[in-house]
Amino acid sequence: MKLTVNFETEEFAENALSVADVMKKRNYTFPHIITRVNGKLVPREQRETVIVGDGDDVELYHLISGG
Repeated sequence: MKLTVNFETEEFAENALSVADVMKKRNYTFPHIITRVNGKLVPREQRETVIVGDGDDVELYHLISGG
């Protein structure tokens, strides 16, 4: 399956993955990450159940604060 992850096309062997699976495959471990699928916000508590499929657009952003 092909996904666009943070504006880059990636291929995965699976036909479907959860948002959490995509994060694990990309080694995202930072606790404060914004997740969106096809422009729609995916709350942290739904990342295991929201499934992405071929052609979906996934955005993963680390929240960074500073001063």
